[in-house]
This record gives sequence, C-alpha cells and structure tokens, in this order.
Amino acid sequence: MTAFVRACMCAAALLAMVPPLGAQQRMGRTMRQLPPFPDADLHRRMEGILLQMDAFHADSALRLINEALVRARADEEARCYLLSYRAEVLYYEGLFNEAMRDLDACGALADRLGDSTLMANVLNMKGLLHENIQDNRLALPYLRAALRLFPPRPEARYPVTELHHIHGNLGTYLTTLGAHDSAEWHLRRSLALAEEAGVGRAAAVAWWGLGNLAVQRQRADSALHRYDRSFAIAAEHADHDIGVDALVGRARALAVAARREDALRALERARAYLMENRSGIGLVTQRNFARVASATLRQLGDVQGALADLADWHRIDSTITARNIRSGLAAQAELLRADNDLEVERLERQRIAAELDRARVVRLFILAIGGLLLGVIVVIFLLVSGRQKTRRHLAESELLRERQNRTIAELRVREQVGRDLHDDLGVGLSGLKLRSEMALMPGSRIDRESLLREQARRAEELMASMRHIIWALQDDQGELADLVAYINNHARTYLTEHGIPLDVKADGPWPSLTVGTTERRNCFLVVKEALHNIVKHADATRVTLVLRWSEGLIIEVVDDGRGLSGLSGPSGNGLPNMRKRMAGIGGVMELVPAGRGTHLRFTVPLGQRKLA
Repeated sequence: MTAFVRACMCAAALLAMVPPLGAQQRMGRTMRQLPPFPDADLHRRMEGILLQMDAFHADSALRLINEALVRARADEEARCYLLSYRAEVLYYEGLFNEAMRDLDACGALADRLGDSTLMANVLNMKGLLHENIQDNRLALPYLRAALRLFPPRPEARYPVTELHHIHGNLGTYLTTLGAHDSAEWHLRRSLALAEEAGVGRAAAVAWWGLGNLAVQRQRADSALHRYDRSFAIAAEHADHDIGVDALVGRARALAVAARREDALRALERARAYLMENRSGIGLVTQRNFARVASATLRQLGDVQGALADLADWHRIDSTITARNIRSGLAAQAELLRADNDLEVERLERQRIAAELDRARVVRLFILAIGGLLLGVIVVIFLLVSGRQKTRRHLAESELLRERQNRTIAELRVREQVGRDLHDDLGVGLSGLKLRSEMALMPGSRIDRESLLREQARRAEELMASMRHIIWALQDDQGELADLVAYINNHARTYLTEHGIPLDVKADGPWPSLTVGTTERRNCFLVVKEALHNIVKHADATRVTLVLRWSEGLIIEVVDDGRGLSGLSGPSGNGLPNMRKRMAGIGGVMELVPAGRGTHLRFTVPLGQRKLA
C-alpha cells in the first residue's frame, strides 16, 4: 500500500473528529479585518479560492491557488496566505506530507513578516496534521505553542485560524487522551470565544464536544443538556452535520444512563433527521452516525440493529475511501503540474535574461553578426526543446513504474486480507452457522438462550478479529511506538474484561522504526495467544506485561498462575504456534525459569528499516 493511499485512508478515518479549519468559516467579530491586497486581480483570485474551499471543491481550489502563487511570487504576505490555504486543502485530501511541506514554507514567511496571527495559524494546522498522522508527541506541543503565540488583538486580511479554533482542537484532542479537566476548560473557553465572535457553527461544535466529554465521564444528564444546546444552535444555523452528531450523541447518552426506550426513540429521531437532511450532510458525518448508532444499539442489546448499522458504516467507509483516493490522485497530479510549471517558468526567465544580455552585445555588432546570432538562438531553442522532451519521457516512465508498483502492492494486500479472512473469520462464521443449524433441528435440547449468548460472544470475537486484521494492514500505524501502544491497549482491555489485574512496564524512548505488516501482526498475535492461555488455563491472579527496547523489541508476559501446564494442554498448540510466529519474523521465544507461574520472553529484531 503506497504512502499516498495510506494518507487518504487515514484522513477518511479521522477528519470526522476534527472541526473545520479557518477558511471554512467566515471571519469572527473578534478578528480585525485588514484591507484586502492592493492588487485587485489577486484579491479577486483570493475570493474565488475561498469560495471553492467553502464548497470543498479540492481540484478547483488547488488550480486557483497554484495560479495565484505564480502571480504572487514576489509578494511574501500573499504567498503565506496561499500556502496555508493549499496546505488546508491538501489536509482535507489526506496528502499530509505535501501539506506539511507547504506549512514549513508558510511558517518561514510568517516569521519573516513578524505576523503572530499567521504564525499561530501555521502552528495550529501543524498540530492537527501531527494528530492525524498519529504523531502524538508533536501534536500537543504545536497546539499549545499556537495558543501561546496567538495575539491579544488578532488581525488578518482573509480568514485564518481564530482563538476558538485552537481551544476547540485542544479540547477535542485532550478528550481522546482522557485529560478530562483540561479538555473541559478548553472546550468551555472555545464556546465562550465562539459566542463572543458570533460564530454559531463553532459554538455548536463546542457544545457537542462538551457532550462527548460528559459521556466519557458517565454523566448522562449533563451530556443530554449539552447535546440539546448543540442541536438547537446547529438547527438555527442550518448546520445539519453538527445537528445529526448532536442527536445521535443524545441517544448514546441515554444508553449510558440505561434508559433503553428513550435511547431507542432518540436514535430513531436522529435517523429521521439524517434522512430528511441527507443532501446537506457529508458522507463522513453519515459514517460517524452509523458507527455511534451501532455502538448504541449494541449497548442496548439490539445485536441485529447494531449489525445493520455496522454494515452501513462499512458501505459508507468504502465510498469515502474510494473518493479520497480519487480526489487525492487528482490533487497530487495538480501539485506535480504546478511544480513543473514553476520550474519551467524559472528556466524560461533564466533563458530570457541570458538572451537579453546577448542582445545588448549584439546591438553593437548587429550588422556584422546578425546571421550568427539567429543560428545561436535556433540551436538554443532546439536544445531546450530536446531537453524538455527527454524530461517528459523520463516522467512518463517513472509514472508507469509507480503504477506497476502500486498494482503489485495492492495484489499483495488483497492476498494477505483473503488469507486472514479465511483463517480468522471463516472458521468462526462456520461455527456460528453450525450452532444455529443445531439449535433449529427438531427435537434439539440445546438451551437456545445460552446458545444465543455464546453466538453473541463469538460474533464479538469475530468483530475484534476483523479490527485486528484491519489494524495490521494500516501502514499509517506502522511505527514501533504505535505497535507498543496497541499491544498495551489490547492487554488492558482483555484482562480487565476477565477481572485479572495487569501491570504494564513499557518505558521508552522508542526508536523511530517502521514495522511491517507481518511483524506487527505476529508480535500482536503471540501476546494475544499468551494472554488467552493465561485467562483460560493458568488461574492467575496478576499478570505483568513488559515491553522494552534493547537492539530489538523485547516482550515479556509473566503470570503467577499454575505454571507451564497452564499454557495449553499436553497436546495443545499454544507454545508451538508462538514459536512458529516468532520464527517467521526472525524472532525468538524463551521460557524463562520462574518460581511460580509462567514467564515468556519474545525477542524480535526490528532494526533494519528506519523511518525517513
């Protein structure tokens, strides 16, 4: 899977949680608007760009921005605005690397201009970019730096990040980290600033974020009040995407409060609102609705309804991914064309300057060397034309090779997905079908209620297996730190479900390494197998999970259970399977002597591929 496709998929999954950046909103009352650019044509182009960005027309916006950059090549302030807008469009298209490149150039221009409003705008956008590419170490410092740098009296010629955006982004991000007190402070600050600026959409987003925070805190009544406020403001301003988020959030809060009938009615109201206003609600919001609705119905015990909404989520997600890939390809092609145009223009300016120098000399000898000069010009023209033709051929060859590489990568991914679906899900689904047929057989004495509970549990395991397969194939989570975090999170969740305390020792720092799909999956599966055996056989009262780096990744799973006999039966496959998975990625599994319980150590050499 190419880095470009990976970025598109990452964008599709995460943009639903991030409020729009500056250009998608009008300038608030608290921002002093400076006069537009003196160049009337450039100002007209800026208005056209903002119009296309408001409508989320990425291709048209990129074309207009690139044309304006050519015109404004000598105006540093105009280039700063244009580069920030192009980075924003690229951000929404999932082209994070290209967006970061534009933000670096924009930050250098803002620093030379000494404009703290534009500098805060760059830092806020960099924070969101790092959050979306899972670089949590840099996302929070960028957002806090943007907050510190934002001026007391902000002013700008055209819409950029405002203070309520930064507070809202910090609140949303801190909510996901579980820093509830800090998240609530930032969200309430964002709400107050949005109301002061008269930006209704931002106020509705802030109330919605406060509702999500209350749900995380298990404060259903507070969440209901906040979702109601969000919906009222969204309805007043006809922001239907926020409105449907607020309504489905309300249903989730009622489910948390164990008010089943009220939750079902609230969910139906949200669904009706979505159907009524579907033309004004984006696919990302529709996908988010399906995800929350499925989780709510699952919590309410409606497995059939939850599966139906989950299927709807998969359908919408596939549509969004396909659209992002197509749009991203077009955006990347537009960037390449713009870069080539700028390079050709630079070469043309150099050629013209050389010709002018020669012309000044020729004026002194025009009668004597006129014919010679004409020949020189013809030769230069032929050389330049030949060079450009050669470059075009090289570019076409490189594009063909890249397409072939993408095709090979996609075929490998399909093969891996097919194998995983057959191995992990095929057997489980066959078992569900067999149990269902046994329950339907005439005269069957099977306890149908127990069977349904077992089938629901098995279905949940199959859904978890599907999530693990998807995670293993997502290259955007391929860093070593992401693998450590995922193993840590699974161990905590799994052992908490079975009432076994867990001690985790996962001290960094972790080197910047990329871990391949096979390595990630095998590392995760050996830990999963070890934990499963502990829960099933070991009668353990405490488990310790150690993850550390010592010229490779070292994973240790220690329990205080019955010892080696608890890992699997005499004829079990637990230990051989784990050894086989380690051998498949060049790793080693060891049984460390322990006084009581079992101590497993997995050593995986991962130092071959460093991130660029």
